[in-house]
Amino acid sequence: MTTIDAGTLSIGNGGTTGTISSDIVNNATLIFNRSDANDYTGVLSGEGDLFKQGAGELTLSGGTSHQGSVAVQAGTLTLKQNGGSLTTTGDYTTYSGATTVIGLQSSTLNVGGAFTQQSDSVLNVTLGASPDITAQSANLDGRLIVNGFVDTEDPTKASGVIGQDYVVLSTTGGITGDFTNNPLDPYSLNYLLHDGHLSENNLDYTLGFRLAWNEGEQQHGSGNFTLNEGTGFNIDIALDDQTAPEGGFTTGWDGKSLMKDGAGRLVLSAVNGYTGSTTVENGTLQLDIADSIKASSEVIVNGGIVNLNGNDQQFNRLSGKGSEVQLNGATLTAVNADTTVNSDYAGAITGNGSFIKDGSGSLTLSGNTAWVGDTELQGGSLILDGTSGGAQLTSNVIGQSGTQLSLINGASLTGWIDPTDVSIDSSSQWTMTADSLVNDLTHGGTVTFVAPTANNFKTLTVDGNYVGNNGLLVMNTQLGDNSSLTDKLVVAGNTSGTTRVQINNAGGTGAQTLEGIEVVRVGGESNGEFVQNGRIVAGAYDYTLGRGSQAGTAGNWYLTSKSEEDNHSDIRPEAGAYNANLAAANNMFVTRLHDRLGETQYIDALTGEHKVTSMWLRNEGGHNRVRDESGQLRTQSNRYVLQLGGDIAQWSQNGADRFHLGLMAGYGDTKSNTTSRLGYDAKGAVDGYSVGAYGTWYANAADKSGWYVDSWLQYSWFDNTVTGQEQASETYKSKGVSASVESGYTFKLGESVANNMAYFIQPKAQLTWMGVKADDHREVGGTWVKGEGDGNLQSRLGVKAFINGYSDQDKGNHRVFQPFVEANWVHNSKDFGSNLDGLSIKQDGAANIAELKLGVEGQLNKQVNLWGNVGQQLGNNGYSDTSVMLGGKYNF
Repeated sequence: MTTIDAGTLSIGNGGTTGTISSDIVNNATLIFNRSDANDYTGVLSGEGDLFKQGAGELTLSGGTSHQGSVAVQAGTLTLKQNGGSLTTTGDYTTYSGATTVIGLQSSTLNVGGAFTQQSDSVLNVTLGASPDITAQSANLDGRLIVNGFVDTEDPTKASGVIGQDYVVLSTTGGITGDFTNNPLDPYSLNYLLHDGHLSENNLDYTLGFRLAWNEGEQQHGSGNFTLNEGTGFNIDIALDDQTAPEGGFTTGWDGKSLMKDGAGRLVLSAVNGYTGSTTVENGTLQLDIADSIKASSEVIVNGGIVNLNGNDQQFNRLSGKGSEVQLNGATLTAVNADTTVNSDYAGAITGNGSFIKDGSGSLTLSGNTAWVGDTELQGGSLILDGTSGGAQLTSNVIGQSGTQLSLINGASLTGWIDPTDVSIDSSSQWTMTADSLVNDLTHGGTVTFVAPTANNFKTLTVDGNYVGNNGLLVMNTQLGDNSSLTDKLVVAGNTSGTTRVQINNAGGTGAQTLEGIEVVRVGGESNGEFVQNGRIVAGAYDYTLGRGSQAGTAGNWYLTSKSEEDNHSDIRPEAGAYNANLAAANNMFVTRLHDRLGETQYIDALTGEHKVTSMWLRNEGGHNRVRDESGQLRTQSNRYVLQLGGDIAQWSQNGADRFHLGLMAGYGDTKSNTTSRLGYDAKGAVDGYSVGAYGTWYANAADKSGWYVDSWLQYSWFDNTVTGQEQASETYKSKGVSASVESGYTFKLGESVANNMAYFIQPKAQLTWMGVKADDHREVGGTWVKGEGDGNLQSRLGVKAFINGYSDQDKGNHRVFQPFVEANWVHNSKDFGSNLDGLSIKQDGAANIAELKLGVEGQLNKQVNLWGNVGQQLGNNGYSDTSVMLGGKYNF
């Protein structure tokens, strides 16, 4: 053992000589000064000071040692004491350019005074004791090298970062300064720091992870959280505002704003106090506690998802380009504190939950407004903007006084409102699902009352004023008499502007009204105009929208089915179209003998041979005018008929008479247009076919006088269409059997041989039974329609005068002509009509008809006959029918 009680003992003088192996009791000064490596295996004790000089390395490997102060002035001092330690009662200093090595064989350093690492010094620590160094205080500079640091797994929550550090140096009096390097490899996650660092209380120097938000200091402080896909991090501690150092954070962070980026998931499970913005660019930000970011001044969602995960949240000044806020059972309160913090959010809000708009500012939503729950307006304005196809909200809106809901640029709302100011522009719509109450309503778009079920008609009440900007109200009424159930608009204040009103029939069958069905009631100044949009029909009636006509009702608006002029109900023009279709189907193929065959009894002028018909064809065009019994409906129709037939057998019983039996078929088409006194019209169309047989008997006396009897039986079938103005087209069928018997007698009045002429008169009569019946059918609007008038028995009495002759140049060439004039009286036992929901509307003026017909029949040669005529019928109340017919036959 060597004892130093005074003076200085120097082991070596800067060279490679000088050694000692015994234990040393140092109560004065001990210097190790060699230029090469020197391993001291003894034990140091005493209160003296130890100086390490020389460029070489001194290794203390002898066991636990004690000294006063230690100064590593040059070279390297290495502690390798096999679990032992070096303890000083004084300071421990590593000078510039020198190195201290601690921790080999788990050795440690205990400093009673200050532990100092000067600039350009090196501290090399092999970890194992935690702490490896203890001191009363520390002054740090230079470089730190660590060996043996093994990371735990990446932290998955913020609380896991705190308290997991490895302690290299621990003091009781605090640490000043810091090492100039990061002894650990930098980490790729921008929200975590991986380094050596001072503890929050500045007592320790530790190794491990730190949260960049609150421990990043000037160089590394950051509010960015970028998480890769498939990764997650839970911030389960409160994030508060960080005071920026002088000159600010070098990262550009403001110390109080959070940015979420990357495809991973960031979870906030504590109530945070930071007051800057919250921005989501990508991935998921999940809020696992209520009001997690309530203190944040602005929530900006430019991409990714904000998942409320069932926890109610307050977002201040919600904005951004998208993508989605998921409620998942929570209530989102969006606050725009005043009119200076208006905001626009173009992303989606989805999921079960409710949405609350608060604050006096305005919030514009233009994305997918798909939350499934109520919407509350507790302050300011909520604007739904459908510019990009979004803002199609299905939700009930519960408002407060002074709030406003605006629908613009194609936005839509489906639900009820109670109450708020509402403004709807020309491209937007509100579908009202239940009774609603609004304060003021400015209406330029479409408000549709949902069709009732179980007679639950709806009322829209406007507590304030109503302004119509050519908006459309679509309402439902069970169209009938005055007591009919109906949707209704009730305005407590004043009305102004113009509003279009469309009424849909909700199962009404139509009826006569007195004052009418009230659909708009106005309590204040009724300066607004409500204009009927489209026809309003039920049963046989047309309804009109107009102001009340009685005292006290002039400010209200009613649906009436009667005319103010004559107090009669207004009949739909479709009734006239149905009537015209049925009349045409029954009359189209009705023929008379000479219409069908011309003059059938031409006799060869040379041989006296009777020619028989082999095939005949007739074409007829006609124009008909008729009114209904009330005089309100005027119908005009045009028809075309083509019939073709021919004999299949003929015979005679006495050589003078002749019997013909033939078959015939036809095609016909009629189109009509009916106009009502209200100016509405309806178009009818019927086209169809017929097949039948005819039989004719001629007495055929040599002088062409005598009896004839003609009869026919036909079956006809038709396609019918009725298209009312602004109504759906109705299609239905009609079919039936018609039959006729006609007889006449031809008297020869005289002849002029010189002029090659003979004169005849032919009284005749015909009975025709019309059995074509229209199918009953229900219109798209619900009206049940039945045809009337089938089974009509038409009788005709008339007389025909004609001349049979030929010109001198036609002698011997078989050309004969027969001009004629014919007058008839026609009687119909029934009027054709239709029954619409129990109300019968019939044609008028056709019961008794006078007819005049002019024509010519002729034989061009032995094979070809032609005939044609023009007819005019006149009846009562403007009935008329004009026809032109052309026929021909070929004799084989």
